[in-house]
Amino acid sequence: MRQRIFMLVLLLASHPVVAGDPVKVGRYLTVAPVPTQEQRDPLSVVVHVRFPRTVQTVGDAIEHLLPPSGFQVADRRNVDPQMGILMTRPFPEVHRQIGPVPLQSALQTLAGDGWQLEVDPVHRLVSFRLQGPLRERFAQAEPPVWTPSAQRRERLEGAPGWTDTRDVQRSVAGDRYGPVQRGETLFEIALHRVEAGVWPDRTVAWRGQVALLRANPDAFLVIEGTPNLNLVRTGAYLQIPTAGEVLAIPQSEAEQVIAQQRRQWQRHLATRNDPTGHHP
Repeated sequence: MRQRIFMLVLLLASHPVVAGDPVKVGRYLTVAPVPTQEQRDPLSVVVHVRFPRTVQTVGDAIEHLLPPSGFQVADRRNVDPQMGILMTRPFPEVHRQIGPVPLQSALQTLAGDGWQLEVDPVHRLVSFRLQGPLRERFAQAEPPVWTPSAQRRERLEGAPGWTDTRDVQRSVAGDRYGPVQRGETLFEIALHRVEAGVWPDRTVAWRGQVALLRANPDAFLVIEGTPNLNLVRTGAYLQIPTAGEVLAIPQSEAEQVIAQQRRQWQRHLATRNDPTGHHP
C-alpha cells in the first residue's frame, strides 16, 4: 500500500498540472481550464429571441433581454436624461425577432444608430446616450420619463440599482403624470394616484377617471364628438386633479359618465370591425 502511494506521488511530481493545460472531461474529450468569452463578458453571449406581444416599447424589449445577463438599466438619475425618448418609443415589428447576435449588439440594434450604448461593468448597468450631432437637433427640454412595464415591475422592484421611475416621475412632475404608456388605461393611472397617496383610497378611482378626463380633454381621442376616457393618448401628460376636485364628483355621476362612454367606445369598435359601417 505504501509503495502504491509513493508511486502516485512520484507520478504527480514528474507531471505537474499547469494552469491552462487541457483537462480531461471524458474518455476522448479535453477542454482548456479557462472561462469562456461569454463568462468573462456576459454582454457577449449570443442571443436569439422572439419578443412576446407584451413588449410594446423599446424599454420593454431592453427589460426583456437583460435579466439573464445579470445587467440592469441604470438609475435614470445617473444617465442621459434624453434616454427617456428612446425607452418610450413604440417597439418596431421588424425587431420582434432578433438573433443570433451578441447581446451587446442586440441592445445597440434596439436603440438604433442615434444612441450610444454605455456599459458600467463594475455595477453591471447599461444606459444609452443620444449622439452629439443628433442631440443638437432633437434633444428635448423635458424628455419623457420611462416607466418599467407592469409585467416586469414585481420582478424588478427592490433589485439593486433599480429605481421605481413612477415615483421619480411623481416627484419631478408634481401635479402631472406622464408620459402615458402604450396600453396604459385611465383606471390604472387613477390607481397610481391612490398608491402615491394623492387620492385617499381605491373607492375614488371611478370618480378620479372622470376628473382626469375633465381636466385633460385634449389627452383623449374623440368619439361621437366627445373625448373618451377609454382612449387616452400614448405619450400624453395629464394634469392631476386634487383629492377635493375628485371627491366633488358624485359617485352616481361618475358611474353614469363611465357607462355612457363605454357604450360609445363599444359602438366605435363595432363600426371599425364592420366594413359596412353598421353596428348593433
